Amino acid sequence: MGAAQLQLPARKRGIPMHTLETPRLILRPPSHSDELLLHGLYSDPLVVNAVRDGVYPTIEQSKVALLRLINHWQHNRFGLWMVFIKIEGQSRKFAGCCGLMCSGPNLPENPNNVELEYYLHLEASGKGMAPEAGRAAIQFAFEYLGLEKVTAFIRTTNKRALRAAPKVGLFYIGDRIYNKMTMRYLEVSPLTAVEVNNLIVAPYTNPEFIQNH
Repeated sequence: MGAAQLQLPARKRGIPMHTLETPRLILRPPSHSDELLLHGLYSDPLVVNAVRDGVYPTIEQSKVALLRLINHWQHNRFGLWMVFIKIEGQSRKFAGCCGLMCSGPNLPENPNNVELEYYLHLEASGKGMAPEAGRAAIQFAFEYLGLEKVTAFIRTTNKRALRAAPKVGLFYIGDRIYNKMTMRYLEVSPLTAVEVNNLIVAPYTNPEFIQNH
């Protein structure tokens, strides 16, 4: 994804990065130490077949992808969160990624368009984790970023994602060209969004970001 900087409303430009917490999940921005987690996710057969045309990434490709995600956060103060499932005690289990990304070169006519993306491990799918994380990201977009809509582009063959879209309030608008292919285009607004129960939003203070911004 591109890292085009979003022009936020003036009152939102100074916001820090945030973590999100839902009843079952913790979402935090990515860090350089997440290299193996991200590579494992991008190598999951579910993710490979859904968004990578069956092609498995190399570790170098995953490293580049992680740097791109971190760069997006540093420029925009939002991006893909690393999603962890809460387990009894203090432990957490990595489930995947979910968040908000600028479309960048995938949508040349509107590179600053903000879209919802998520990628979950196969073992975390089918348990309502994706909708729960997606609702949190969308709620953050409206309440903290002041956006008027969030979009999504889903491959016509990704039936799982298309079935899940209404669970976060996304509605099909029509087909659009995205990344040089025809995809389903969906939108969610504050009126159609499905809110998360007891969403907790907290500033993120990872030293990596403080030193690089």
